[in-house]
Amino acid sequence: MNKRVIVLLIAVFILTIKGLFWLSLGLALFSIINFVTFRLLSKLKLVVLKRTIKNIYIFIVILFVTISIKLFTFDIFRVPSSSMKNALFPNDVILVNKLKYGPRLSRSPFDIPFVNIACYFNENAKKRIKEYWWPYKRLSGTASIKQGDVIVFNSLWEKDFVLVKRCVAIAGDTLRIENGIVYINGEVFKVNTEKHKYKFEIKDKKTFRNTLNSLGLNHVNFIKSGEKHVLKSRLAQNEVDIIKNLKSVENFQLILDTFKPDRKLLAKLPNKNWTYDNMGPFVIPKKGLQIDLNNDNYLLYKQTINKFEDANLKYVDGKVYVDGKIASTYTFKKNYYFMMG
Repeated sequence: MNKRVIVLLIAVFILTIKGLFWLSLGLALFSIINFVTFRLLSKLKLVVLKRTIKNIYIFIVILFVTISIKLFTFDIFRVPSSSMKNALFPNDVILVNKLKYGPRLSRSPFDIPFVNIACYFNENAKKRIKEYWWPYKRLSGTASIKQGDVIVFNSLWEKDFVLVKRCVAIAGDTLRIENGIVYINGEVFKVNTEKHKYKFEIKDKKTFRNTLNSLGLNHVNFIKSGEKHVLKSRLAQNEVDIIKNLKSVENFQLILDTFKPDRKLLAKLPNKNWTYDNMGPFVIPKKGLQIDLNNDNYLLYKQTINKFEDANLKYVDGKVYVDGKIASTYTFKKNYYFMMG
């Protein structure tokens, strides 16, 4: 048997057992097309015609492979914000492995490299540049999302805005945040790069700065508060342990988020003034999870159900309606995840 065929069969077998059947099938089809094309080219007598067709074919293959790699296997992104410091920094360029969770298929021709160029010359297409043309579909991957994974995903409010966050809770987990500490299923979720906001007084600005420089902490960003000699900063635990014990620092305090009635938060429940630092507990929806449609659950999950479950949830005269029918329970159709910077 030809060595190339053996290598191909081994590659197809490995990809299949890794859960990438779609990729193994694509690789096999591509190899067959390639083999048939060059076999037919070998039968052409005219050298100039053969060379021309071969060059065109190679160009098409390179273009196809380039687009396929970007769409289905790997892509490059730029970190848009500082929310992942010190794990990732703003404007860091990162390579994303799409095979891990499975690539999401393009939902618009504007998402396809080179194809999108043609769309910009079509006025009707340009009017739909911010729309999704096709339904959501994701191919299989080699693994499922796990707690602690750093994930790149599109925001819910802007089609092309990419976010980079850490998964702190997966479908079915119970999440609670108390005084800035995240609890998953009753246990503290902790990573070495997490940061909290603090404020403190400095007795001697020059001594404080010199000490920071000598300790290699000159990268830490400090903001002046309205109070005299008081600074604010977001600090990791190792930075806290050093700064709060400096002789030039006193009144070191953790700053917790306060309740703001007008803020668009996850949910506004009666008698529960949730903030970014104090919320929950609540369950992250899981496919097959059934919840009672009481007032709290209605307020907590209505946005998720209405936007992502293809269902219409309404609360009228003390009763909850799902798709126009009175309902006392709801069963989720999809898995959800809770991400944080």
